[in-house]
Amino acid sequence: MTENRSESTEGRSPRPGGMVRLYPAAYRRQHGVEIAATLADIADAEGRWGVRRETAAVAGHALRMRTGLGSARPAGRVLAGLTPYVVAVAASLSAALLAVWPLEPQAWDGERTYTPLAYAPWLAVLGCLIAGRWTGARISAAGALAGAAGSVPLAFWSGGQEGLSQNLPTLLGLAVAATAVLAAPPDLPPTAPRARRNATLTALALGVPLLVASTTVFQALAGPGIVESARPEPVRVLLLFAPLVLAFPAALGLARSRHGGAVAAVVIVAACALIYEYGLLASVPYGAGMLIGKVGFLTGLAALLIRLALRLRATREHPGTS
Repeated sequence: MTENRSESTEGRSPRPGGMVRLYPAAYRRQHGVEIAATLADIADAEGRWGVRRETAAVAGHALRMRTGLGSARPAGRVLAGLTPYVVAVAASLSAALLAVWPLEPQAWDGERTYTPLAYAPWLAVLGCLIAGRWTGARISAAGALAGAAGSVPLAFWSGGQEGLSQNLPTLLGLAVAATAVLAAPPDLPPTAPRARRNATLTALALGVPLLVASTTVFQALAGPGIVESARPEPVRVLLLFAPLVLAFPAALGLARSRHGGAVAAVVIVAACALIYEYGLLASVPYGAGMLIGKVGFLTGLAALLIRLALRLRATREHPGTS
């Protein structure tokens, strides 16, 4: 393979260009010719589709280097660790939205518009992650991103401006989640048993309450002596349950990370500032801002306490170390 690449380089003298220019200048000067030669070899061996696939991989690697999300950088490792939870949250919300979509609307539901094209791929992302098929999960995440983008005009077409305004925040959130999955370093796949278990448990802890609550009809007081049937909005249920479900994993992750103490302190200060200045939390939909602020404060405090307990245990087990 190396000899073929050298022959290709000597024969054609490929010059860096195209996607290679996305790399930082220093890296491009050092490896640009080699990358261009590899792309040329793939074009000869696998044809147009092969070079397109490899070009996409090169572009992704270059952008991760530009943004500091490579596996060698702390931000990239953090994103890789968060990926199972991102998938679990997005898949849980998508499952609830898919369950509510075919149901008859209730009096208080309003003219909601659902876009299953943006929801269905997340079930495949979660299934592939749990099965350890990370390549399939990334392909499904690309489908989820395309589905979210394609759902924007569909929401406007089916529901008008109101339908678009109702769906746009959810579609943007799912698009951001899909982008996070695609941006995570592919050489740090969440295929270890712990990562897959965390994704499964988080999806169950969120998905079951979301499905049950979102499909349960209750009687809401619409006026003096007047009640009407209604169902909770899935996004409302998510905003109420997600902080509670994710608080402990977040505290444990902060406690075990290298700079977790500093991050936990920042979280506590930020949560206190947001709670004190309640107007900043009032913009969170469905009045969930205060809950998120309080849970953030408790999460940071729990992280500091867990970190202290871990250090005390380490000191008792290894008295000679500091």
